[in-house]
Amino acid sequence: MFPDASPPARPLILLAEAEPFRADYLRHALHDAGAQLLGPVRAVVEGLALLANLRERPAAAIVNLRLGDGAALPLLDSLEDMAVPLLLIGEAGMTPPPHLAARPCLLSPFASYQIVAAVRALSVPLAPPLRVSPALAEGVRHG
Repeated sequence: MFPDASPPARPLILLAEAEPFRADYLRHALHDAGAQLLGPVRAVVEGLALLANLRERPAAAIVNLRLGDGAALPLLDSLEDMAVPLLLIGEAGMTPPPHLAARPCLLSPFASYQIVAAVRALSVPLAPPLRVSPALAEGVRHG
């Protein structure tokens, strides 16, 4: 009998982000890190409808504090009720609601590697970061 060679299941991550460029940027980074994405959802009502129809609880959620239809608080509260680990994102100067102040929060500008590292810090089993050998890195620098 052969060992199971199927790849490990990708963790399910909900992405709630209204800004299309940022949503696409994060979607690619998270997919490359080994996540399966729900979304991006662009509005609170869209996110709540998605949660109401899920078969599986997400391993984590990345939610912008402000979505297309206003503050994300109802969506954040629903995710909290489901005990979904949260990563909050937003624009410079935004602050999370007091009851979520202990949750990790990244304010723009941030890079995709910071999002991936923050999701890993939530104990989500993403693929390990790629390690580039010094010789390969040197070859890339000098073309």
